[in-house]
Amino acid sequence: MPTLLLFDIDGTLITTGGAGYRTMKRAVEIACGVEHAMAGVATAGRTDSIILRDAMRALDGRPLTDDLLERIRVVYCDLLSAELERTSGGPGVLPGVRQLLTRLTGHPAYHLALLTGNFRQSAQIKLAYHALWRYFEWGAFGQDAIERNDLLPVALSRYQARTGVTIAAHDVVIIGDTPHDVGVARAGGVRSVCVTTGQYDRAALEQAGADVIFNDFSDVDEVMRVFGVSVASA
Repeated sequence: MPTLLLFDIDGTLITTGGAGYRTMKRAVEIACGVEHAMAGVATAGRTDSIILRDAMRALDGRPLTDDLLERIRVVYCDLLSAELERTSGGPGVLPGVRQLLTRLTGHPAYHLALLTGNFRQSAQIKLAYHALWRYFEWGAFGQDAIERNDLLPVALSRYQARTGVTIAAHDVVIIGDTPHDVGVARAGGVRSVCVTTGQYDRAALEQAGADVIFNDFSDVDEVMRVFGVSVASA
């Protein structure tokens, strides 16, 4: 059975230098007609839906209705491309990522997909800017569930719909950079492989219970070896 690799985006594959945060802040301010949105709202490893829910609570306590969420999402995605262009998308693709994705693509032992808190459109905008979107045909995205842990069942259901096969937990790997990514893996009984290229250091990821931690993906051979080691055979 091929291993299903479910990649996070921000801090794992790329880093945009805060372009996503700045754009979402501006989108909330435009859609809600306010200033100084997003103050004190945590973003790393969380779904865009939860981030915006907390932004509304911090702003004036208003509920994040479906209509309001959609208005903000549209403005956010409209502004995001321009913000990436303005900042040259930087810092950009993280070490080893291009080489790793190139090696994994088309390899019979692996299926690649996304599991990210980003909306699908914003995920595409970010990755396409860095010519990485082409590596991912599908995924589970921020509009598919409020809680990040609920994205894994979405991904597994979509995998089954695409392949006609129910995949075993030991053949699934969550790849990310935050304790939230580890939490998804632990809640779903799958493996987690993390990198310290985001906002969390090795100690924080170890405390969260990550199965394997790399500084980055530079050692492609070792990363691929770890991806191929199942819980059943470890």
